[in-house]
Amino acid sequence: MSVTFDVVINPIILFITLLTGAILGFVLGRRKLAKSKSEIHKLEGELMNSHQETLESQRALVALQARLRDETIPVIPMKISGNKENPKEKATK
Repeated sequence: MSVTFDVVINPIILFITLLTGAILGFVLGRRKLAKSKSEIHKLEGELMNSHQETLESQRALVALQARLRDETIPVIPMKISGNKENPKEKATK
């Protein structure tokens, strides 16, 4: 007596299995996509805050530079040259 193994594929069960897999894959893909979009929006918000802080610090720097430019401090230029000697000093030595 020989043992035979016949594989019987039920088309209804196959169709239900494929449909369930497709629906499950679609749901999991949508969930993953929503999670990725949420993460992207969060990171974009952090980036915008960073840019805003940079712009605020640049505005403060420009304001400080403008304020320092407006304050004029009289400066007397000193012309000192080490090569030329004063003729009066030679006479006294």
